[in-house]
Amino acid sequence: MTIDRESFLRRVPLFADLEERHITALSGMLVERRYRKGSVIFFEGDPGDALFIVAHGTVKIYRVAEDGREKTLAILREGDIFGEMALLDEEPRSAIAESLEPTKLYALHRKDFLPFLASNPPMAIHIIKVLCGRLRRANAQVMDVVFKDVKSRVVRTLIELSEQHGTECPYGVRIELKLTHQELANLVGTARETITRILAEFQDTGCVTVDGRYLVIRDQEALESLAFS
Repeated sequence: MTIDRESFLRRVPLFADLEERHITALSGMLVERRYRKGSVIFFEGDPGDALFIVAHGTVKIYRVAEDGREKTLAILREGDIFGEMALLDEEPRSAIAESLEPTKLYALHRKDFLPFLASNPPMAIHIIKVLCGRLRRANAQVMDVVFKDVKSRVVRTLIELSEQHGTECPYGVRIELKLTHQELANLVGTARETITRILAEFQDTGCVTVDGRYLVIRDQEALESLAFS
């Protein structure tokens, strides 16, 4: 089991550059947790005493407005980390984490990870880079909501999903996430009916098609041009 965890950690970008002895030490700190589809890993406001690494499955990070509407902040898969903000600043969780399918996570608890982080400055720099990347994405989302129409936001979201979760196929790039129209709407920040209408328009042009429950971007350049039509 330890060897499997060490092999896994070497594939996680955050830990890939660590020395062998540090990988070994870190693997011994991992606590395995398994969740069924639709399980809440933590709620907004919960105490944050651990960060999580996705070993298998898919996790959605989201917030719920007072009127009940959801806004999805991120969808995470193997090798992604989450929960590090509350771990570092000791504040309550700032969002909800939920498994979208049967999921295995590795937890790193504060009492183990912070001393390790203090003795490994390069790891601290990596964590800072992860946080900066998420802040940049959050800023981009704010700018999108303020300055872009819904169709442009859908285009941007589809392209980002293809970059993060896409695989090449004979007819384009397939987004390897089984997203419902409601889940996509929560990512974009709009209504499900709007997503259905816009996706139908994209499919009519042929730049986006559906393969089972997967979206396929057949022509990214044509898709980007629709954002300005």
